[in-house]
Amino acid sequence: MKDRFPYPGKPAVITKEMCDLNGHLNVVHYYHIFAENTYDLYDDMGFSSDYFLKGFSSFTLETNLNYLKEVKKDEQCCPYYRIINVSPKLIHYGGILLTEEGAVSATYETVEVHIDMTTRKSSVMPVWFLDNLNTMKEEHAQAGDVGFELRLKIK
Repeated sequence: MKDRFPYPGKPAVITKEMCDLNGHLNVVHYYHIFAENTYDLYDDMGFSSDYFLKGFSSFTLETNLNYLKEVKKDEQCCPYYRIINVSPKLIHYGGILLTEEGAVSATYETVEVHIDMTTRKSSVMPVWFLDNLNTMKEEHAQAGDVGFELRLKIK
């Protein structure tokens, strides 16, 4: 499944502080692991520091997270990502969280909206930005489907 998600995040070792009363990774930390490891993906999408300085960003509109296999203290996991779909204002990307053994612990998908930070409202992406995202989407699609049911959609 890892080969369907070309953007690896950083591996995370589960600490006692990340665990809940059940002795496994707390739900808030699943989201944190997914959200904090997208920097390479965002940079390749075009959300570089220069782009932010020009007054553009993205906001999360919706996220879906499914928990499939628990991860416990001292175990390691790693997120992987890919672009699923794009439109002139929206980006739908997803990810998986793999255990050290390669089992899928969680699936993740999110929809982001392109933002003009001067108005703090959605805005159409520049043509070059959207073209880049479409190229990435096509490259990622060549790896096959995502391997889990998508719950989010963009038009």
